[in-house]
Amino acid sequence: MGVSSIIAILVILVLVVFSALSITTSKADLRLSEKTAASVKAFYDADAAAEDMMAEAAAAIAGGGDWRAELSENGYSISSATSGTLIEYIVPIDENRNLDVRLIADNEGGLTRKLWQVVPANEWVPDNSLNLYIPPEPLPNRSYR
Repeated sequence: MGVSSIIAILVILVLVVFSALSITTSKADLRLSEKTAASVKAFYDADAAAEDMMAEAAAAIAGGGDWRAELSENGYSISSATSGTLIEYIVPIDENRNLDVRLIADNEGGLTRKLWQVVPANEWVPDNSLNLYIPPEPLPNRSYR
């Protein structure tokens, strides 16, 4: 009777520990999944906004006239490139990432993607400080008699 009770108590204890671990793991997986879903949604929202800006640039180029000045006024960066005109803009994804877009407008009015890349929003600055332990000054030697 005593050995079987001890075995039953140990089995119940093991089951309780495993159930607590599985609940903790499930909560951590849920938090990670929610963060990943929010990150993916933010990326695709920024991607859609970048596509809209690309369509706006293509419409300005197709419209003719002084499209370079029009795009510059709307927040695009315009510069000369060897194969045409370089059009650049940045779409923020979140506080840590941006979508960097570079397009080439050739002389025939075509628009091609040169770069469509996620880049960090801020430059990383390393922490070069050293937290070293500096012991306090020892007490002077005292002689006791």
